[in-house]
Amino acid sequence: MELGGLPTRATATLPASAGSNIFERLWRQHTLRRFVVVGATGYVIYQAVLFLMYDLSLLPLLPAKETHADLLLFTHSDIRLFVTTLVAAELSIVGAFVGNNLWTFRDRDVVYSPVLTRFVKYNLKAVISTMVIVTGVVNVLTVGVGLYHMLAVPVGVLAGFTWNWIWDAQYIWQRAKGSNETG
Repeated sequence: MELGGLPTRATATLPASAGSNIFERLWRQHTLRRFVVVGATGYVIYQAVLFLMYDLSLLPLLPAKETHADLLLFTHSDIRLFVTTLVAAELSIVGAFVGNNLWTFRDRDVVYSPVLTRFVKYNLKAVISTMVIVTGVVNVLTVGVGLYHMLAVPVGVLAGFTWNWIWDAQYIWQRAKGSNETG
């Protein structure tokens, strides 16, 4: 039965190939694939540094775990976690910049920018994504919620991924005007 020419039951169907077409188009984006690989490498760097500095305590100058500290605008119940997440974040930022600069965007015809300038821009962008988003999520989930820090890191990384892709692809390694590349 129809009401005013419309079917009474809504039946929306997608062709069976709709999902696979999306994945096929994404797979052809070699720059995005490289970006994911470099990001995964940065993730491994972050986790390794966090494990070595926080769990194994390889640096004796760090305070003991769960040492409380009053910082300028807030207090933190585990300053060792805070310091080690910041160090891990910066080392993963440097590693990801090198990977993106030498591999991910190497085929892209980009607007000229000296490497040092690009690194400064990348690091400023990363202050938001890694230092604020990832480090913030890890510390909130670990200290505030009680989640094990190695499980909190993937949540923080996922939170920063979209921010990173947009900024890196659109601003840090911005395509030159008139570029016809598709990757």
